Amino acid sequence: MSFGVELTLIRAKSATLARLILLHTSRLLLIIAVLIAPTMPLHADLRTAPTWYDQNAVTTTPDWHYRVPINVPAGASINSTVKIDVDFTALLSQMGVNGTFDVNSPRVVRSTGALSTIQEFTDRVFGGATDAASNGRGEVRFILQDAGAVTYYLYFDVTANGAKPVNPQTPINGNFERGATGTATPIGWNAPILGNVNFDAQVRPAETVTVTSAPAATPLTRATDGNPNTGDFSYLYGWRTTAAAQTNSDPGATITRAIAVPATNPGTITFRYRAEGWDSSNFDFTRIDLTTANSAATAALIEMVGPTAANYVTKPFSPNFGGAQASTTSAGYRQYNGYDCTTAGVHQQGMTTPCFSETWFTVTQSLAAYAGTTVFFRFRAYTDPADKTWYHIDDVEWSVVTPTLGTPQAYGVDITSPAAGGNYGPGQIIPITAQVDSNPTASTNPVTAQIYDTTGTLVAGGPYLLFNDGTHGDAVAGDAIWSNNGSVPAQPAPTVPLSATTSTGWTLRVFARDATTSTIGAQNGLARGPGSGAAAETQANYWNIDEILFNVQTAAISVTKTSSVVSDPQNGVTNPKMIPGATVRYCILVSNAGPLSATSIVATDTLPAQAVFVAGSMRSGATCAGAATVEDDNNAGADESDPFGASFSAGTLITITSALANGTALALTFDAIIQ
Repeated sequence: MSFGVELTLIRAKSATLARLILLHTSRLLLIIAVLIAPTMPLHADLRTAPTWYDQNAVTTTPDWHYRVPINVPAGASINSTVKIDVDFTALLSQMGVNGTFDVNSPRVVRSTGALSTIQEFTDRVFGGATDAASNGRGEVRFILQDAGAVTYYLYFDVTANGAKPVNPQTPINGNFERGATGTATPIGWNAPILGNVNFDAQVRPAETVTVTSAPAATPLTRATDGNPNTGDFSYLYGWRTTAAAQTNSDPGATITRAIAVPATNPGTITFRYRAEGWDSSNFDFTRIDLTTANSAATAALIEMVGPTAANYVTKPFSPNFGGAQASTTSAGYRQYNGYDCTTAGVHQQGMTTPCFSETWFTVTQSLAAYAGTTVFFRFRAYTDPADKTWYHIDDVEWSVVTPTLGTPQAYGVDITSPAAGGNYGPGQIIPITAQVDSNPTASTNPVTAQIYDTTGTLVAGGPYLLFNDGTHGDAVAGDAIWSNNGSVPAQPAPTVPLSATTSTGWTLRVFARDATTSTIGAQNGLARGPGSGAAAETQANYWNIDEILFNVQTAAISVTKTSSVVSDPQNGVTNPKMIPGATVRYCILVSNAGPLSATSIVATDTLPAQAVFVAGSMRSGATCAGAATVEDDNNAGADESDPFGASFSAGTLITITSALANGTALALTFDAIIQ
């Protein structure tokens, strides 16, 4: 008679579990095998062009989660003004991110990774016009610090990811948006010089102001337009409020700022201004010029606006033209913003600006003559004591370069352990460590991992939570480390399923989610990347996902059980037959066809009731024929052991070996008498 072998997988401790091959069936032969896999080099995938900006450690707020490249064109020179309208809501939409744009979050970062020294975001200006507040778009300006075709990065975020402080960098402030109402010295400008303390020189908001002017006997009163050209603020200088007795031979109010003109491609300087009031050019006027030094004694290099009839038509330097009081036949003072018009509303000098309007004028002047130098841009108001005249200045800009925006990006995550391309086995724990550019802010499980088999099917349970691990250090400055192998994780680490077979192309995927919701499905906390844009949560489609491929390998453990009749009561050893009383010799052969080594192998076989083990017959070796080691000869039914751990007890044979290398085998022979 014969009895066969049945193999069952039990468990694996640390590496690839053996694949067991069933050759015969009958009674139970139980084999346990644990295998060891090699390691592979690390794989890196963070956003590294340039390194993600962070003003402090990733684990310390604030952190920025998104950026967009600003591509400065070739030929742009240092000290140029880079100006671009940015629709942040549209950029977030491109990434499938649904959140409230943080108006304090925009930061311009140089190609070196450092903050641009002079920069600003103006929420209330877009497309050269006043825009609604807090609508997710605005104007970005900064002074270029790197010449030529270069890429800067504009970082931004949503409020759900943590509020950002006000930008600490110095603004350009040509539109006077930085400075509360009444600020005499706006950021970036020099303090005003007043010929009379009662002159106006301050930042003003959008407003309608009622102004009364001389003569005292029949005062002139007007509700005047105090709105800026764009945005929320402009700068007021001249005489609009209290009495400001002053001779018009000296300036009553002067405000200046220094401008570093680019050495190449200096471009132009442009500003917007408005004159308001009742006096005329022979008495009240403004001069706006460029000088080589911030001194009243320095001659004006360009008299951009001055008291001449030729300039007045295109650059009215006073609210009225002429030296006499206006009448029905001539222009002059004591009419509100009459320009070159008579009191009957007829132009005298050829202006086309509507008579009595409150118009903003734009002036542009070439800076070619001042390339590579620093000049001072100067506004001066001259008024006499009789009739009030004042001016607003807004939207000053120079050497403007218009860049283009690239594709928006989000912070990255990088699996640093385990290695890409490594070999792992059924039941093996996969310890995971990942690094992120910006601290994920999802309220629950911000960093998780999943394992997918070669068909892309999620296996091994999960998602597995990775926790912020401060015990391992951080190999990359500015990155946070997340791990499930540094201390006890919130849930068990992922393992390769016990049922896995040798195969390639398994995927480990790590997700680093922020606090946003998604506009494209269930991908909350993920930012869509430049891939296909499909809903599939893969590295190809999302910025804050990383994945590596690994392989599953097993040791191909096979077992055979053979038998031969040694003798019987009738024929002895000559052509014996399988009859009662016959002695049968069995051989159990356990082989490892690789490719990996197996450890901790346990094989069991239970004899049937009609077979009686022959004490002292157990032998072992590498082959059935070579199983020559005689085991301890004890009484039938007593324990018999060998160096491999073979024994017999209570009708069951047990064989244990600590290791079975690739291409090797273990053979165990024993005799039994058939009842």
